[in-house]
Amino acid sequence: MQAFVAPLMELAEYDAILKGRKKKGMVQIAGCVTSQKTHMMYALSDGFDFKIIAASSELKAKQIYEEYRVLDSNVYLYPAKDLLFYQADLRGKYLIKQRMEVFQSMMEQKNVTIVTSFDGFMDALLPKETIEERIIHIGAEDTLDMEEMKYRLVEIGYEREEQIEGPGQFAVRGGIL
Repeated sequence: MQAFVAPLMELAEYDAILKGRKKKGMVQIAGCVTSQKTHMMYALSDGFDFKIIAASSELKAKQIYEEYRVLDSNVYLYPAKDLLFYQADLRGKYLIKQRMEVFQSMMEQKNVTIVTSFDGFMDALLPKETIEERIIHIGAEDTLDMEEMKYRLVEIGYEREEQIEGPGQFAVRGGIL
């Protein structure tokens, strides 16, 4: 992907932006046409392990995500809670699944880019350490206490159902979880 970044290296303005990036605070860049913005974000992210791109709306976040995927395969879309659908639970489980994939990528990979909207960026989240503590690891040789496992699953947000229809649910039939 250096072919996309190489022409920028020749510009004095880009060099000034790189120097400004090292200072604390925000760097404001104006004058990029829409097609250049994603390339500029990609170029300026060099040297950072975790990158967050916050767009003004969910639609713009999805557009940036689709464009950025061409440049970087380790990019994830973190959707904001769609309050109408989330409360009605029509898409709630799908959104939770997408969001959990972002957390998983952050814990398992070193170089990750996350694209979200300002609404998604402003979500109140548990600290990374708390999320890591709640992860359940089950091995093939492990013996499980079924009552404790049911309690832990409910505690981290799974719903017990008679029949599983989507992510975030579990069922118990006899000794089978």
